[in-house]
Amino acid sequence: MISKRYYRLIALWVLAETFLGGLLHAFRIPLTGVFIACFSALFISLIYSTTRSSKKLIHATLIVLVFKMLLSPHAPLGAFLSVALQGSFGAFIFALVPSQKLGRTLVTVFAYMQSATMKLLSLTIIFGIGFWDALDEFMLSIVAYFPFLSTVLSAKNLVLSYLGIYLITGLIAGWMIGKVSLESRRGSLDIEGNTPQGEKKKSSKMSLEWPVILLLFLIYFLPIFPDSFREMSLRAAIILTLWQLFLGPLVKKLLFKFLGSKRSGMIREINLIEGILPEMRDNLKISWRAASTQKGLLRIPFFVKTWVQISL
Repeated sequence: MISKRYYRLIALWVLAETFLGGLLHAFRIPLTGVFIACFSALFISLIYSTTRSSKKLIHATLIVLVFKMLLSPHAPLGAFLSVALQGSFGAFIFALVPSQKLGRTLVTVFAYMQSATMKLLSLTIIFGIGFWDALDEFMLSIVAYFPFLSTVLSAKNLVLSYLGIYLITGLIAGWMIGKVSLESRRGSLDIEGNTPQGEKKKSSKMSLEWPVILLLFLIYFLPIFPDSFREMSLRAAIILTLWQLFLGPLVKKLLFKFLGSKRSGMIREINLIEGILPEMRDNLKISWRAASTQKGLLRIPFFVKTWVQISL
C-alpha cells in the first residue's frame, strides 16, 4: 500500500510546476528555470526516498504531467518535456546509484543543465538539425534574450556564463537537497485564521519566444552586424517561428493525447490529489509568511523547507 506521504509529495510537485512556475513566468523573473529545476529535483528526490521505487517515481511523473495538462494547458511544450525528462532521469539514477546524496546531486545538476539547454535539445532531437548548427541557433537565442549583455560579452562568453550559472547553482542546490530530510512539522505552525481566501488573480502570460523572434528578425535587417551573424539570426528566427506555429503545437497535441489516455487509469489518484491541493496551497502561503523572519536569500531555503515539512 502506498503511503499518503507519496501523494502529498506529488501534490507539492504539481503546485511547484503549475502555481509557482506560473507566478515566476508572470512576473518575468530572470532565469526562471533555476527555481523550477530546484523544486522538480527536490520532489523527485523526496518521492524516491519515500517509495524506494523507480516505477513509483515514473508513475508520479505521469500524474504531474496529467495535472500540468489540466491546470496549465497553455504552458510551452518544453515545460512538459522537462518534467518527463527529469522524472525519467531521476528514476534511472536512483536505481543505479546506491548513495542518496550523490543521486540527489546528480538529479539536481541534470535538472538544471537540461533546463538550460532545452532549446538546444529541441533543435537537435525534434528538428533533427546538426549539433553545430543547432548550437549556433542556441547561442543566438541567448544573445537575443540578454541583448544588454551582448554589448559587453561575446556570444561565446555569454553562453558559457549562462550555462555556468546553471551549473554552479545546480551543484549548490544539489548539495542542499542532499541534506533535506522527510521530517514532518504538520501542526507546528499556527495556521488557524491565517489562510486568506482571496480571489485568484489571472495573470496574462505572453510567451517570451515572440519578442526573441522579433529581435532576431530585426538583427537580420540591421547592417551594423556582420553578414554571417545576420544570416544565423534569420535562420534562428525562421526555425523558432516554425516551432511556435507548427511543430510545437503538433507535438504538444500528441503528448496531450497520450496523457489523456493515461488519465482514465489514474482517476482515483487524481481525485485524491485534487483534494490535497487546497491544503498545499494554503501551506505555501503560510510558509512564505513564516519565511519573512529570514533575511535576504536565506528566506528561500527556509520557505521551501517549511513548506515541505508542514505539508507532509
